[in-house]
Amino acid sequence: MSHPEPEVSVVVVTWNGCHLLKLSLPAILDQTNVHHEVILVDNGSIDDTVAWTRSTHPSVRVLELDRNEGFAAGNNHGFSIARAPLIATINNDAVPDKAWLAHLVDAARTHEEAGMFASRMVYAHGPPVINSAGISIDPLGIAWDRMSGEPDESGGDCEVFGASAGAALYRKELIDETGGFDERFFAYLEDADLAWRARWLGWKAQYISAARVRHLHSSTWHEDSPMKTFHLGRNKVWLIAKNYP
Repeated sequence: MSHPEPEVSVVVVTWNGCHLLKLSLPAILDQTNVHHEVILVDNGSIDDTVAWTRSTHPSVRVLELDRNEGFAAGNNHGFSIARAPLIATINNDAVPDKAWLAHLVDAARTHEEAGMFASRMVYAHGPPVINSAGISIDPLGIAWDRMSGEPDESGGDCEVFGASAGAALYRKELIDETGGFDERFFAYLEDADLAWRARWLGWKAQYISAARVRHLHSSTWHEDSPMKTFHLGRNKVWLIAKNYP
């Protein structure tokens, strides 16, 4: 019996994150009012990620890499096998509301001029405040999480510079035209770079406030870790050097 083609391919990149996937993957699979496939790209984990996923969630398409190639390359691998015309990215430490994906898909149908759709990412710990409501770029060319720190219910739908790949929807046409994420970035700001390149090609981005996820934030590389500090600092320079007029 043949299965209908999915409306959306959801790509989740993980590295030694089985404990996080036990929270996020059931919620990603349990999306309402949208036919979607889930692609898990494992970046050479040495925990039980692959075995647990295959035994617990056999519908998930698992792509095993033999080493940690980073968030950017991991997603690109997922994009390459995605079957749907829309592709969502979500962090392994982000837990979406049931209608998260349906809200993004509805927005894609409404905003034909847009190729990127940003979610309302809310910090999972502490009071409900916004982590990201899309990407903004300041006059110096530095990328920021828009509305970070503002109350959960702040702001409505609007055009934004780009979408945080921690919970985003892209048209496959945009991914194909841009070539996806720049794998040299490894992790961090690859989404801002993609947004910038896509905008130069004429694509727009929309923030969809109803598309809500709770984000554990920096669960793979902790805040102020040498790895995160290095990549954020280097990639800020690369972002400007590549894209600023």
